[in-house]
Amino acid sequence: MPLSKDEVLLVVLSLANGEPLTPVQVQKSLFLADDKVRTAFRAGSRYEFQPYDYGPFDREVYLDAQSMSRTGLVEISSDMRGGWNTYAATNAGLNRARALRERLSVPELEILKRIVGFVRSLSFTELVSAIYRGYPHMKERSVFRD
Repeated sequence: MPLSKDEVLLVVLSLANGEPLTPVQVQKSLFLADDKVRTAFRAGSRYEFQPYDYGPFDREVYLDAQSMSRTGLVEISSDMRGGWNTYAATNAGLNRARALRERLSVPELEILKRIVGFVRSLSFTELVSAIYRGYPHMKERSVFRD
């Protein structure tokens, strides 16, 4: 059974095994999920990514994370090195995501795991550059130069 967009967000965060994701990692994970695993999203419940400073962006991702933070599923922390927030599934979030993952097919879950592994394996510059190579239309409003 497909998931709502915020449920996909929680699953993505859970696949980092409690480790925090940066804003660019969260945005690009969900952008890639939307492109590669559309069947995971319930009809009418997808993010609407637009070209922005560093590629595909949807403010709703952060609003959903903030909402789940208020219910104890997501922890939002300040990264002292970069001055941005990081996003991680809490223990309660990990438990909820485990149940949500059961609603996904094995191929859907495997693709999501690969996406999260991919975005976590790259530096900021490498990740934004990779997205621009694969999706050049998302570069049109970019302030990033690779």
